[in-house]
Amino acid sequence: ENLPLTFVFLRPDGVEDRRMVNNGSLGGYTLDLPLLATSMRGTWTMQIFTDPKGSAIGEKTFLVDDFVPDRIEFDMTSDAKEIAVGEPVPVNIDGRYLYGAPAAGLNLEGEIALKTTRENPAFPGYQFGLVDEEASEAVRIPLEELEPLDDDGKATFDATVAEAPSTTQLVNADIVVRMQEAGGRAIERSITLPVKAEGARIGIKPEFSGDLGENSVGNFTVIMVDAAGKKQAIQNLPWKLIKIDRDYQWYRDGSSWRYEPVTRTSQAANGTVNVTVDGGKVSVPVKWGRYRLEVETADIGGPTSSVEFDAGWFVTATSTETPDALEIALDKQSYKVGETAKLKVSSRYAGELMITSGSESLIAVKTASIGADGGEVDIPVTAAWGAGSYVTATLYRPGQAQESRMPMRAIGVTWLKVDPESRDLQVSITAPEKTLPRQPLNISLQVAGAGANQDAYVTVAAVDVGILNLTRYQPPAPDDWYFGQRRLGLEIRDLYGRLIDGSLGATGRLRTGGDGGSTALQSSPPKEKLIAFFSGPVKLDAQGKANVSFDIPQFNGTARVMAVAWSKTGVGHGVKDVVIRDPVVITASLPRFLAPGDQTNLRLDIANTDAPAGDYQLAITTNKPVAVDQKGTGKIMLAAGGKSDVTLALRGVEPGDGSISIRLSNASGMSLDQVLDIPVRPAAMPITQQRLVQLKPGASVTVDANLLADSILPGASISVNVSRSTAFDIPALLMSLSRYPYGCAEQTTSRALPLLYLSQMAVQNGLADDTEVKKRVQDAIYRVLSYQSSAGSFGLWGPGGGDLWLDSYVSDFLSRAREQGYDVPEQALVQALDSLQNSLGFTNNVKDQGNEIAYALYVLARNRKAAISDLRYYADTMLNDFPTPLAKAHIAAALALYGDAQRSRNIFAASLQMSEDAQIRRVSLSRSDYGSSLRDGAAVLALAAESRPVPPIVPALATIVAKEWGQKKYTSTQEQTWVLLAARALQNGDDGLRLQVNGADHRGTLMSQMTGDALIGHPLTVKNNSADPLSASITTVAAPAQPLPAGGDGFQISRTYYSMDGEETNVSEAQQNQRYVAVITITESNSWPSRIVVTDLLPAGFEIDNPSIVNSASLANFDWIEEVQAAHTEFRNDRFVAAFDRSAGDNREITLAYVVRAVTPGVYDHPAAQVEDMYRPQFSARTATGKMEVLAAQ
Repeated sequence: ENLPLTFVFLRPDGVEDRRMVNNGSLGGYTLDLPLLATSMRGTWTMQIFTDPKGSAIGEKTFLVDDFVPDRIEFDMTSDAKEIAVGEPVPVNIDGRYLYGAPAAGLNLEGEIALKTTRENPAFPGYQFGLVDEEASEAVRIPLEELEPLDDDGKATFDATVAEAPSTTQLVNADIVVRMQEAGGRAIERSITLPVKAEGARIGIKPEFSGDLGENSVGNFTVIMVDAAGKKQAIQNLPWKLIKIDRDYQWYRDGSSWRYEPVTRTSQAANGTVNVTVDGGKVSVPVKWGRYRLEVETADIGGPTSSVEFDAGWFVTATSTETPDALEIALDKQSYKVGETAKLKVSSRYAGELMITSGSESLIAVKTASIGADGGEVDIPVTAAWGAGSYVTATLYRPGQAQESRMPMRAIGVTWLKVDPESRDLQVSITAPEKTLPRQPLNISLQVAGAGANQDAYVTVAAVDVGILNLTRYQPPAPDDWYFGQRRLGLEIRDLYGRLIDGSLGATGRLRTGGDGGSTALQSSPPKEKLIAFFSGPVKLDAQGKANVSFDIPQFNGTARVMAVAWSKTGVGHGVKDVVIRDPVVITASLPRFLAPGDQTNLRLDIANTDAPAGDYQLAITTNKPVAVDQKGTGKIMLAAGGKSDVTLALRGVEPGDGSISIRLSNASGMSLDQVLDIPVRPAAMPITQQRLVQLKPGASVTVDANLLADSILPGASISVNVSRSTAFDIPALLMSLSRYPYGCAEQTTSRALPLLYLSQMAVQNGLADDTEVKKRVQDAIYRVLSYQSSAGSFGLWGPGGGDLWLDSYVSDFLSRAREQGYDVPEQALVQALDSLQNSLGFTNNVKDQGNEIAYALYVLARNRKAAISDLRYYADTMLNDFPTPLAKAHIAAALALYGDAQRSRNIFAASLQMSEDAQIRRVSLSRSDYGSSLRDGAAVLALAAESRPVPPIVPALATIVAKEWGQKKYTSTQEQTWVLLAARALQNGDDGLRLQVNGADHRGTLMSQMTGDALIGHPLTVKNNSADPLSASITTVAAPAQPLPAGGDGFQISRTYYSMDGEETNVSEAQQNQRYVAVITITESNSWPSRIVVTDLLPAGFEIDNPSIVNSASLANFDWIEEVQAAHTEFRNDRFVAAFDRSAGDNREITLAYVVRAVTPGVYDHPAAQVEDMYRPQFSARTATGKMEVLAAQ
């Protein structure tokens, strides 16, 4: 009680994400772990410590992934154990909606994939076929003309394999079936059946696990299995042992050296083996190296198999032969303390029996003599047995000095359960069997025997079964853990392997074994609000009762109510399923999004599950972004238990959050409401445009739809900045950064870094809310830490390393955030700084890596971890080797932090001189530090303004930066961030401005941000009442009213669609439910290092088949597509995104592919695919836009 526990959460790569301390209630602990949208996908681990410096007392894994609960489910079964070539095998389908109704009328599609395997579950441990057989592509056989499900949601079809691939190995048939919802979406399930071999097969099992030791003997068992799967005998089966030697041949490729492996083989031994139905034994002596054992018949074309293994130093080979099994049984299921258990032993021979009891520690040992017919042994059950214990019985028989009469032993193990009695709390859950959504779900709990004389608590969770089914989640059952059968914690030390057989001189052999499991996401990602509620600890009253209520949103399905109760002396759990559905269930099928002008269908499947028969009124209303044709609404006749469907024309009108409200009512007063959300987004990516308007004294400007006619205003962002000079347009910069669509480590840092210092100004000018700013910065800290590797370095799109400039940039942000009072985990920052120190220890190549070295030194100096001697060495001897003004400024700023003002001042002056030279001789674009001359100048200006004393270069440098900023048409996140930080240093001089904003007086610079929607009805008018001329900068981040033409600079990009078989196809008229492979080809004109991002906006009639969810969409299934490894990929609802880190000399052509499904019939805008260099935004390219249609399935 009140024991503080430390909970440590580890990401899938083992890096600590968070740790929390909780005191709990009566030994029960609950806590929440907030997860960011960018949290690493995969299996996370929670470890629990009583002492954080000690070992964990427990741990639990959980899966973090994108998901959407399916609305349908089906089971696929077959009575067949195998599938023979040419013989049909019946496969049964049983489909249903998750709210309980059968999935009548839904369509099926699928295929059979034939894949080779070397394992047969009927013969565990054996390998069949040649280990070095060349891998072949899976053979895919489409399942043609599958019938829809009948009225009961059932169907049966024949799976037939006409021809099996030619192979020495075994073949499995993966029967993959997809069941389609009425709207076109599908869920996928599969079963695997072995293909009956056409002839005999040889199986080889190594009688050891792992590798063999040097100068040891490898033992193998060989079996012959006929086509029917039965073992058979064969005489004089030839075998040979092959020694494999691998060398490496070096060769020159251009300016670099490469190598390739060269493999040579030689025969080390050979012989024959007589194989009986129990197998045959092969023993081969080995020295050191890699070996292959080959076994084949003497017949030409007969079966052949091989296995490879290693022998060498420092390996312990474990043999795999088991003792005999001893059959033992107890006379009862469970026992109370003080009772005597009777252990019945059935043996094949007489001998001495040793009985041990224990689970995690040894409790008791006794011996008894057993006759040839077995016997019974009494075992007293005491309090020391706890919740139960394992009873292990080992029977020994003396050996005889003759063939195969080694000392025999047999082992049997069984669990003896001790009745927990009152410690097992009985939890009763009272909740309706069926209830309605959009109202509270009231749950009453009764815990027998708890709450009267001692405190007791209960937690309650209610979760959609559709979510739980994704990982086959089992309800928490602490009573099963505490009072159930535990894993055997005792080790049985068997010395049989040290005995020498007197007749054969061979060492006895042992066998060990085990099993394991893993969880994986088995289904696809809900648009509706999730049903996933948790009460936290609720104290029981004196009668052991408690009441919990959850507000259920719009939902049709089943919720599983799971309760856990505990007190000082007991634990228990309870589970109950509650069906939550409307009397009439409306299932809507529509696209996940639309573009303005898209014309599609809204399909409503209406199932009368519990309401009376009769006439119903269907009414539909929408908000402005979408419109629904009312033809088809009105009166609908529903029979009891009957179904109906309505298809209505749906149109995208303007960008925004579309909403469709559905109401179904009848004359008796029943009214059911459902709201569907459908975003409407432009069919083009937003672009940033700046308009400059000169305001003479007395002049005014009106910002309205006429001024911004070339932009789509709904969904747009607009900033207005009125000042003497628009050189540093702070509102536009803040807006552009916040609207940047991607979230890599650099961009996340760039969005948050200026907010550390500009938050006060942003709040004062109404550009942001203070609480929101602080949350954005804190979220950014946690987000970039999700990109940190276990070594402390950072990757651009996930945990990684090798980019010293990025490591320095993120560490700079974290250091500054900690200085401003934000929560930066100490361990993460220490690891980041250690990583910088380690990197500097491996490089001093200033000419090639001067930018990275200087930045790393500055960040370490900011944290008092740089050596002043190193800084002075670089300043005095290598300053001219640093390649950019920013590199020199980092050295100068680092020296200023250590108080070396004179050196700092001189180096800042050198940096200014280099910046002035860069205006004449442009800096090369071939650089890998995310930079440009504008970024460098702005960053130098920001560093100079921060340094103390402030160097005299600031005014001259500000002029250079302002000039460059005015000449830039496109800017990167790096340029925007550092210009913002530079603007902070120069923010003054405009306090005396007098303006009139929509008739109200305003003093000082006007900084304003607004949405396009707000501007449509409320134009902004600004009048200059000052004596001086002013500049108004009006910046929009909006989709263009007219799509941009195909083309670009620095890249070429094309997009082609193919059928699943690799035939090029035209998707201007795509067939519903058909799948296509979208192939994007990009050619980069420049050979410098680059970081590029590819975005392909989908037409609303398409949906991506995410390969992590739909196995058949994996590109590994398409041998005609070359797989490309991207740094980052996203399969979003409305787009495909891929990012690449390109090194100098990489192949300049990239081919990307992903699988889409034509889902909802309609006519849609087909947006362009585009590519851009994230840090040289003037280089980008796009394909043409167009129209496409999805034709309804016939």
